Amino acid sequence: MSQVNKSLASHWWMFVIAAVFGSMMVGASVHTVLAASAPEVQRNGEVAWTGDGDDNDRPRFRGLVEQMPEGGRIGEWRIGGRTVVANAQTQFDETEGAIGLGVCVKVEFVSQGSTTAREIDSEPLSDCNGGGDDDDDGAEIYGIVEAMPAGGTVGAWTVSGSVYTVTVQTELKTEYGAFDIGRCVKIHLMAGSTNTVREMETERGFKCSGGDDNTPPPAGVIGRGELYGELKSFPQELVGVWEIGVLTFTATTNTEFKTANGPFTVGEIVKVEFYVMQDGTFLAREIKTAMANWGGDDDDDDHGGDRQKGHAFGVVEQLPAEGLLGVWTVGGVSYSVTNNTELRARGGSFAVGVTVKIEFRVDGNGNRIAKEIKLMFPQGAPGNTEATFVGFIDAMPPTGYVGQWVVNGVEFTANAQSKFKEDHGALTVGAYVKVEYRLNNGVRMIHEMETAVPPGAGDDNFIGNVERMDDNVIAAALTDSVWVIGGRTFVVTPSTRVDGALNLSDTAWVNSYTTTSGEQVATRIQGLTLNNFVYLPMTRR
Repeated sequence: MSQVNKSLASHWWMFVIAAVFGSMMVGASVHTVLAASAPEVQRNGEVAWTGDGDDNDRPRFRGLVEQMPEGGRIGEWRIGGRTVVANAQTQFDETEGAIGLGVCVKVEFVSQGSTTAREIDSEPLSDCNGGGDDDDDGAEIYGIVEAMPAGGTVGAWTVSGSVYTVTVQTELKTEYGAFDIGRCVKIHLMAGSTNTVREMETERGFKCSGGDDNTPPPAGVIGRGELYGELKSFPQELVGVWEIGVLTFTATTNTEFKTANGPFTVGEIVKVEFYVMQDGTFLAREIKTAMANWGGDDDDDDHGGDRQKGHAFGVVEQLPAEGLLGVWTVGGVSYSVTNNTELRARGGSFAVGVTVKIEFRVDGNGNRIAKEIKLMFPQGAPGNTEATFVGFIDAMPPTGYVGQWVVNGVEFTANAQSKFKEDHGALTVGAYVKVEYRLNNGVRMIHEMETAVPPGAGDDNFIGNVERMDDNVIAAALTDSVWVIGGRTFVVTPSTRVDGALNLSDTAWVNSYTTTSGEQVATRIQGLTLNNFVYLPMTRR
């Protein structure tokens, strides 16, 4: 063989060897890629994690730990109402605190449709109470409606900062009133979806409350709330079971009791701040008598009598046959006008069709006795077909909010279109509410009911001379107004109780509370006759 042929043969064998080696390297690379794209393998019938993969492809959800495996962490868990299996490959992240019963956790599954957890992470409790985010899959989410589709329900909803999609297949439930901006709702997502709603229902407001302070809650707490309600029963030693309104609370040695406004008495209106526990029970944080009273009222000086008072705005539908003494019908409700009733018809006269404000009390026979009637709109309320009634709840539907309500002896009916707001406590028997309603074939149909701080239940008391009172007829009936008393500015709402006819320079006692924006909102303004100096301690929360 020639030297040239030997050289060519040598190069040919080198090429073959290089090609074989290259094929081996390519095969190894392909094997590596395939292994990375298939991170799950079967081990003893379970799906085990063997690689990193793409985190965004795995389903996950948040929930409270309801049940753990006995003797360790490997086994079956119950989290947020779902079954989760942890195996030897499951990772546990306790950066946000130890994982245990009642703790909020985020579960990430190994794959779609699997119940095996790749990772279980502890999370802040707030993430499981009114939280939820775009990563939640099939979870139950509580939140506040911030935006909803115009003119219907199908489309994008914003609930506590996250956007969810309601479709024509979504089931909507209104047991606790109509959907509305600011309403607490519970969302059930479609399985395998991060934002498509399977079912959405209105809920009681405290289900969406995360509380307003930084006090660490006890274990098992999923929410906080407060309400003003009628005290039905309580233990003599205070620690034990309290029945307030239609709810039951447990008071412990850690519960704070306050009686600055009088002793605890059955029938009294009390305020309770409480925790919502994982098992659905309520643990009292604080219970206090709610309604301060500084006397000066000819009818009574006791708090029980305060509950029998209210006021209303409405159109006069019927007057007595002769004169003004007798029974008036205003907004579908009857009131008795007596010689003691103060009638104020500034700028007009009382007649059928005019709009008035009535302050009343309920006597022992259930009759509403008018204390004062003030003419508001001589020509009737322009563009306003609703009446407003402010008082205390006597009775409510046994379940949900749809049905019959009784406020200061007056029956109202709520349907699926009625709206409810619980900005100042939960709705319960004894709660102080403003009811906007319409008459429909003689039935008082609730358009909107909202809780308000009861008269005298604010944390601030003050005495001063009236320097300004926005008592013009339009402001007093439809919107908030501004009064200045003793150099201090107070917001007066349609729910504020104003006892007696006040004039500029009169001395008045004001009970109020402070909003988050710093405004002082009056719950009650009452005229006082002072024969000497009175030093009134101011109390602030």
